[in-house]
Amino acid sequence: MKVADKSKWSPKSFHTIDELKADLNKIESAHNDGTLSTSGGWSVGQNLAHCATFIKSSYDGFDMKAPWFIRIPCTLLLKPIATKPTSQMKPGIKLPEKAKELLPEDEVSVEQGLSMMREQLARIESGQQMTAPSPLLGKLSHDQWVNLHLNHCRMHFGYLVY
Repeated sequence: MKVADKSKWSPKSFHTIDELKADLNKIESAHNDGTLSTSGGWSVGQNLAHCATFIKSSYDGFDMKAPWFIRIPCTLLLKPIATKPTSQMKPGIKLPEKAKELLPEDEVSVEQGLSMMREQLARIESGQQMTAPSPLLGKLSHDQWVNLHLNHCRMHFGYLVY
């Protein structure tokens, strides 16, 4: 895995599921045109797969949970910020070994990543509610989950050039 070039990171500006879907279409178009690239440590497909897996886990549950002494301050301090519609995550958080379920496979094509993302966004659009507790932030409402996922995607897509 290559090292991310944080100097080239530029967060995206979508704030709704429809805007995120429009960006997925732009990613697909750039891929088809041969102009899609990434300055991050993961491939485009890996970024998409990671974001999709995180969304999927907020529906289907997580296999891990942060220790209580980390969850309590995160729930009190980080949760209000991370789930705010206008928040912007910054890159650089390295997931612990316990969170390996959220890490993408070594090889994920752009097509696979796009398909995974679209499958999870279809669940949101169908009205299915995300109810699994966050391993770090605890219980979240569906709307908080949506805001957190949009924030997370804005951060990861900030490494993609399309």
